[in-house]
Amino acid sequence: MPDKASSLVMTVLTGAVNPYRWNQDAVEVAVLRRRILTPLVTWWFDGRVRLPDTGGVRFVEEAKAFELKAELIEGRHAMLRHPLCGEARQEHRELVREVLRPLQKHLKAAGFDGLLWQAGKGNPVATANFMRETKDDARARWAWIDAESGVPALFPLNPWHLARTYLPLCIKHGRWLFDDVDVPRLRAYLDEHATAIEAATGTGTLRELRRDVDTLEAAQRSWKALGRHRRSVASHHVTGRITDEQAAYYTKRPLRWIGRLARRGIVRGVRFAGRMVVYLLMHLRPRLVAAALSRWARFFFSQEVRERWATRYVRRRAVVWRERGFLTRADARAIRASMREGDAAEYVADFGIHLALKLPVNLLRYVAVPALYATGVIESGWLAAGLFVFMTPVCRTLYSLWRCVRSLVRGRRAPWVALVVGAVPTFGNAAYPLQLLAASARGGAEAASFLVHDIFSATGRRLPIWGGRDTRMEHRTNAIATLFARG
Repeated sequence: MPDKASSLVMTVLTGAVNPYRWNQDAVEVAVLRRRILTPLVTWWFDGRVRLPDTGGVRFVEEAKAFELKAELIEGRHAMLRHPLCGEARQEHRELVREVLRPLQKHLKAAGFDGLLWQAGKGNPVATANFMRETKDDARARWAWIDAESGVPALFPLNPWHLARTYLPLCIKHGRWLFDDVDVPRLRAYLDEHATAIEAATGTGTLRELRRDVDTLEAAQRSWKALGRHRRSVASHHVTGRITDEQAAYYTKRPLRWIGRLARRGIVRGVRFAGRMVVYLLMHLRPRLVAAALSRWARFFFSQEVRERWATRYVRRRAVVWRERGFLTRADARAIRASMREGDAAEYVADFGIHLALKLPVNLLRYVAVPALYATGVIESGWLAAGLFVFMTPVCRTLYSLWRCVRSLVRGRRAPWVALVVGAVPTFGNAAYPLQLLAASARGGAEAASFLVHDIFSATGRRLPIWGGRDTRMEHRTNAIATLFARG
């Protein structure tokens, strides 16, 4: 199901949520595009890249949405780097250089203008659209599992792509670019490369492609011809939010439809605010707050509790990576075993303290500082901004300074690396994993390197709009960890 942010963007720009949910013509275009691309992609990449077999479309009554039936791919996304990944550390580079960039050139030449977005032109999320098949070890290949967009191609990470590629294409097609196909250009491309296509894919393929292109042209014209008002009413009708009679009524009365949407938005906003109040009242009861503070205090003051948490934390993170196909069972065991060596558990426990500090610090950042600035207690906007940005690094530094003093008093090595790194905003979360990495000669190397990679990867996953699992942002922040850790 699409996320709420994508649905909001689609509604604002086009008047309705993603058309693949409710518009049959749009779904038919998606099937036809895949059917046309299947032999072309095979030809372009000599079998090293393919699309899953697409079996058709059905409307799921329970979900009130169309469903595209496609082959289940046995594989995983491009490997994130970690200390035990071996040669697989190059998979992301291979995907970008040997698949995405050539694919973008082929799509542009063939007239698949809208699919440049799904193929990664300025879109770092696109790497999640491809999986590396694992069922055939003799010949590794990539599968393009998602060729349908979630939002119009208007939000590239690099504004240069917006100015040079997407806005001109929007003007060319006369609308926001959303998986549009330039059919005349596609026909010309098939005519120009007819001999090569049939030689690579078999006799009769070209005839089928031309027939599919004709059908695609008609379905795309019908889909794209819908105006904003008709799209809005139709999407609500198909998804079961209005009846047949209401759809017929509001199709002829756009102003009343706008009034209905406005009233519905106000009601939903009031209901959401009410649910938030109830939620806060349920979770801010004195007994629950006291229990949470008690657990937090035990964690903060008990080394035994912290080290027990550290062991569980590393185990959970290893399980997540293993479920994603990035760790083997043996890799996970090696990482857990390294936690029992040297200072690993102690430093991971200190990392837990940094995480535990986030709750009270974030309450100060997001509630206390804005309130003090709004009431005039803090008069300087620069001071308020500085507190907002640097409050977390300062708290991390104070804790690490206390740990350094405590270690020196006891005659042990002080965590100087954590003291320095913790002062850096955002990436300071990696202070104690990096400290563990620096001390890994005394044990815990696998756990240290794994945690560093995990923390930097999490930064890419949490970035808004362009971040997320298996995106280029996750891979890029994961690669930063290699500056500090091997693997």
